[in-house]
Amino acid sequence: MKEALLVNWDTYPNFTTGGVYTWEKSIVTSLSDWKFTVINFLSNPNCSGKYSVPSNVSSVMEVPIFGSNRYEEYHGDTRTFLSKTTRTTDTVVETKFVPLFRRFLEVTLSDKSDVGAIREIIIKLHQFLGVYDSKRCLDHPLTWETFLGLLRADVAYDQMSLRAALSAFQMIQRNIQLLAIEIPKVDLIHSSLAWLPSLVAVCGKEESKCPVILTEHGVAFRELLLYYSAYLYDEHSKMFFKIFSKNIVRTIYSVADVITPVCKANANWEKLLGADTSKIRVIHNGVDTHRFRPLLVSKQNPNPTVVSLGRIDPFKDIIGLLNAIDEARKSMPNIRCLIYGSAIDLEYSLKCVEALKRLKLEDNVQFMGATSEPEKAYNIADVVVCSAITEGFPFSVIEAMSCGKPVVASDVGGVKEALDGCGLLVKSRRPTELAQAILMLLRNKQLSNQLGFQAMKRANEFFTLEQCIAKYRQLYEELTEKTRLIVKSQESEVLAK
Repeated sequence: MKEALLVNWDTYPNFTTGGVYTWEKSIVTSLSDWKFTVINFLSNPNCSGKYSVPSNVSSVMEVPIFGSNRYEEYHGDTRTFLSKTTRTTDTVVETKFVPLFRRFLEVTLSDKSDVGAIREIIIKLHQFLGVYDSKRCLDHPLTWETFLGLLRADVAYDQMSLRAALSAFQMIQRNIQLLAIEIPKVDLIHSSLAWLPSLVAVCGKEESKCPVILTEHGVAFRELLLYYSAYLYDEHSKMFFKIFSKNIVRTIYSVADVITPVCKANANWEKLLGADTSKIRVIHNGVDTHRFRPLLVSKQNPNPTVVSLGRIDPFKDIIGLLNAIDEARKSMPNIRCLIYGSAIDLEYSLKCVEALKRLKLEDNVQFMGATSEPEKAYNIADVVVCSAITEGFPFSVIEAMSCGKPVVASDVGGVKEALDGCGLLVKSRRPTELAQAILMLLRNKQLSNQLGFQAMKRANEFFTLEQCIAKYRQLYEELTEKTRLIVKSQESEVLAK
């Protein structure tokens, strides 16, 4: 049985909601002839430690990247871990680690860096942290002084406030510790994102001499830009994170043998960021059309019903949806909106509750929480809405399509690609336009039925789970066979000499 390493962040198997979780679970469950090791980097301390995995998952490595930890405490031989701490002296930090750390900063904070140089230093850091203690190295005063000294010597970053510099240092500090993990030897590595957790794929490829597949659901760099714009106000800090992020993303693209964005919109971003066009193969997400189909569901409330499925998250713009429902009820007072999804962002969830009360929408909107039966939730709807400000190829849209429901969605990411005329598109963050589109479908039953039927036909023709899995299976086999032939050829050359 061939072995694959699945690299992800805050998803399978600890977080049982969201499109990436659905995709990863489908991959692991469907490719039962492959043995999987899962590395799940956890940034949320409230993640679940209780989960079930199929028998072909040999192990799950849960790696917390919150707080301050030695990751070897979670994975690895305790005796090795103790010896690492004792051999990591001040002299080792000063003469061995600091030069490596300085080089890492130089290549990741330059807007003219070569990805080859970044790959090289990442691998060297991984090799070093396999012998020495990451926490002692990263907590050492010299490490902070090196970081701050490089910032102050660079005109792009020299005006960063001390607080901003400390936040940036802590982000790098936490994530470099990932390189201390002992990476299992496998036949293939499949990463679900192009961000810091995928530095493991950079090192794993070097050690296992195996192919790497990168699948981006949401383009990490695009979403990071949105995050920086919302939370960083210092232009020097924005410059720091933009350059650092772009260099990390470009490096991960360079390591991947094949990049499989879930939609053409993502592929366009990846090309702009420097991904090799010849590596890119779009593989759309697929939906279980046996589960997601038109169902006879008892609708206890006869009022016109709008349904939204997705995390309660700023990127889903739930507050924008609330404002749209407020606008719609001015001409349709009995409209109701059911919002299904887990609330993992407490601050944003409280803002949603405040908006609900401020708009006095308690009689029109209900937060339903997460559901284990999304197919029934879709079938309750007269209209399904996706109000997100950024998306990849959202399962909520293709699942609704498969259920034969008309969709109103923000024209972001691959949503247009999914609907292709089988639903209504509006600009994101435009509550009035969203309200008008919802009302159009609720008032025009003929149009609503027509779009729902066309959407179901399209989903069944292009976006089935069977089609999606078949493409990944073919890719797994193709890449591992190619590697096998290369190794065989190299061995033959050695014997010939």
